[in-house]
Amino acid sequence: MDDHYDVLVLGTGLTEAVLSAALSRAGKRVLHVDPHAYYGSEWASLTLSELADWARDAHADLRYPRGPLSEAQRALDRHYSLALRPALLPAYGPMMEALVGSNVASYATFRLLGRVGVAAGGQLARVPSSKSDIFRDSRISLADKRRLMRFLQAATAPGAYRDVPKPMSDVLRDELQLDAQLLPSIVHGVALCWDESEPASTAMERTRRTMRGYGRYGPSPFLVGQYGGAGELAQGFCRASAVHGGVFVLGHAVSVLERDGAAWNVRLDGIDAAFTAAQVAAPRTLVPSLVPDAPPAPGFEHMALLITDAPIDWATHMPLDDGELPPETALLVVPPGGPSQPHAAMILAQGEGTFACPKGQYVYYVMSHTGPGISARTCLASAVTQLRALLASSEPWLVELYASHARPAAHDASSAAFIDTLAPLPREEGPRTSLCVDEEPVHTQAVPNLGETLDTSVEAAEHAFWRIVGPELRGTALAAAMARAAEHDPAEYQGRGGAEPALQAPIDVPIEFLPTT
Repeated sequence: MDDHYDVLVLGTGLTEAVLSAALSRAGKRVLHVDPHAYYGSEWASLTLSELADWARDAHADLRYPRGPLSEAQRALDRHYSLALRPALLPAYGPMMEALVGSNVASYATFRLLGRVGVAAGGQLARVPSSKSDIFRDSRISLADKRRLMRFLQAATAPGAYRDVPKPMSDVLRDELQLDAQLLPSIVHGVALCWDESEPASTAMERTRRTMRGYGRYGPSPFLVGQYGGAGELAQGFCRASAVHGGVFVLGHAVSVLERDGAAWNVRLDGIDAAFTAAQVAAPRTLVPSLVPDAPPAPGFEHMALLITDAPIDWATHMPLDDGELPPETALLVVPPGGPSQPHAAMILAQGEGTFACPKGQYVYYVMSHTGPGISARTCLASAVTQLRALLASSEPWLVELYASHARPAAHDASSAAFIDTLAPLPREEGPRTSLCVDEEPVHTQAVPNLGETLDTSVEAAEHAFWRIVGPELRGTALAAAMARAAEHDPAEYQGRGGAEPALQAPIDVPIEFLPTT
């Protein structure tokens, strides 16, 4: 190992993993340290025994309602791959472009998201999100089918509702005149809004990006990562960093991190050698001594992880088409429900085909968020009750975990020497990332939903990347990315036998964020 590095990256969370890969590919000497013995930090994918250890350290509420695990169940420990932060991968967006462009996609496997539904009152309504879904649904009147088609057309029109501050639900009800019974399916099931009050401008931006993903890999705009999902992606980006020279040290915490002139002095627990680094990149929560004035968390993201041998009773609640197999993955959204659940709850269902659990078992992740003072169990109680009503049996859960993650405040603790990877992203015109230069800016919700977290992690990684390598290079790299996108625009060479246009000038850029292979 060297004794001096350009950048010390702390934590192997998704943002830090993408950042590490980008820095290594840009020629930076990277030392990447994580106190845990596994990759992923708060995004990790864990076995059942690892989850039990994590729950004890994180003070999470882990129970085995059917009693202690049997020896047979313990023997299946390695068959579990349980996500600490479950997420959906959009078929189009920064994360997909990063995976494909960096070739990290070759390290991971995915399934299409099978079904999307809205659960309320013990009932499950299928979300009509494509033309075929709309016209096959006999519950929707002909007039509402026409109105839904108008909505889909508006959702794909650039700039539609860009400056409309009215809530999404008001636009659907007043302007598109959708039936009130369809509103939850569109607001929560298609736009994935936490609240009906979200402005139409931002909800339609997000819907437009989602719609771009339809048909790219199949009849769904989302994919579900196998073997735990995001944790596998974090490990893949760490592997890409190592291929390009990144040095990784897992299972050793930082014992000394002091600034001395132009460098940081670094020592790790259990390692005699000392290191120096020019810059440090980390979430401020990992280095609280460097950010003594960090504001408190404004609220919490809550998650329940439930394992059972009971599948969703699709035949009763959302009958399958002839010859259709029960879906291995599904997203169910429970609309807001009172003071303890002020926002929608999202349920991600995974079966054995995702390799998240052994054969014959199912994993259900239930997620929402609140301000301070409400526990995960209290917040998610109503959504869990809704879920249980949809299952084929009411046996107690095999495993039941409730955990809360503090939401980072909108605070930037960065300096020239320390880059805070939790810093809020700047709100500015133009593409948020050089990986998707051909789209309008997409403003995520204050608390990203299941379909936004992977993309925001990549955007945060690129924001940190330019702070490290020099913001003056970002404009050059962005211009090069836009030039490449224009040169490969199908509209430029339609009708020419598929011949691509000749390059007007060579594209030359000194440093890029995750350049294509």
